Amino acid sequence: MTFVHEAGSSTAAVASFAQERRVQTVLGAAGGPLSRAAKNVSMLCRVPGPVDVGALTAAIRALVARHPALQYRFVARKDQVLLRRAVRDTPEFGCTVHDAVAGQDHEAVTGGAMREAVDVPFDVLGWPLLRAGVFPGTPSLVYLSVDHAVCDGYSATVAARDLEALYRGLVDGRPAELPPTGDFVAHSAAQRRRYADGPELDQAVDDMRSLLRGRPVEPEFPLPVTDWDATRGRYTVLDLLDAADTEQLARYCRAHRVSLYMMILAAFGVAARDVADCTEVGVLVAVHNRDATTRGIGWYANMLPLYFPTFTVDRFDDGVRMVRDRLMDVLAFAELPLSRLAGRLADAAHQGAGVRSPTCFVSFERNRPADSDGQRSGWAPLDLAPSYRMGYGLWAVQDGNGIRATTASPATRSGEPLLSRWEQRLAEVLTAVARR
Repeated sequence: MTFVHEAGSSTAAVASFAQERRVQTVLGAAGGPLSRAAKNVSMLCRVPGPVDVGALTAAIRALVARHPALQYRFVARKDQVLLRRAVRDTPEFGCTVHDAVAGQDHEAVTGGAMREAVDVPFDVLGWPLLRAGVFPGTPSLVYLSVDHAVCDGYSATVAARDLEALYRGLVDGRPAELPPTGDFVAHSAAQRRRYADGPELDQAVDDMRSLLRGRPVEPEFPLPVTDWDATRGRYTVLDLLDAADTEQLARYCRAHRVSLYMMILAAFGVAARDVADCTEVGVLVAVHNRDATTRGIGWYANMLPLYFPTFTVDRFDDGVRMVRDRLMDVLAFAELPLSRLAGRLADAAHQGAGVRSPTCFVSFERNRPADSDGQRSGWAPLDLAPSYRMGYGLWAVQDGNGIRATTASPATRSGEPLLSRWEQRLAEVLTAVARR
């Protein structure tokens, strides 16, 4: 199955390998295009004071007009999936206005009505693959929910920055000053040319096969949890480190020549060993390091499998360096799309992500106020994990308050105590290392 641009459109477009595989997965799962296999990426911001809904709606339309990835829809055919432009110029787009937020009880909203609003799956063959809403109040809550086929987690931070700037420009009566975006459609076309069938792809797949040594290309969740319920989601927010401990951990990283992401991965393994006697863990690691894609919305991020033996916390110095070396071996394949790799290294017993048991995914990013434009934003990002039914995801973010993480997975009954102990242990390990 390949993506091609539908005849009759004046602009050629090719979707990415990841989009191709995602559409195939969703359409092939129970429920068809509205399957629970779908995953939505979410953005939530606290906005000071009341919101001008008209200006917000116009800003969302401008956001769609600004980013090419949001302007297309998928069209299924017998032997291929076509990519058809659904909108040109300024799109028609609505904004749902929910009941007002009572007082400062934002946590109750994000755990209830907000979660319900962002988790509703999209029709992967429909358009738009984005919805927006506002919970009025003082302050107000503004959210976006976007199908993962057109937006990755990093892109959600781009959406938040752009939407705020577009909204402020409309309210203030001036043009928003935003840098040029990347073109996801052009990026995808270049990627497909680079990783077309041929000797270069064959060599990359053979090299990754040697690195995996028979392990699945999509690692299974390492803890012994079996009663996953994909009809319901499990979401948590973890305070991993406060600002002081984060600074101490950063000093440790500089001394040992490792990154905070490597520290979180290493602590992940220690916690799995301590609570479930795991001797090895495998995770999908996120890669989003292409400078040309940092201003555009799309599915730019790649994921690759990382396996490493676990160790005790007293061996952390040696262990984190081992994790660093394993990660660097994997990152040699950073440009090789996981979807392309998985198609060539299919494990018939494993059957791909989320079929037999959830996969495991860990990411990390810095989101300090000064990272984007040197000024503190008036819109404050809030924790709201993506809807995630096909695996256990952990998204760690460093900001001015320290390191927090959101998790998302299918719900589980008997596995809940084990997951809670493991998440608590993850924070304890990072704290112990930071305070050495």
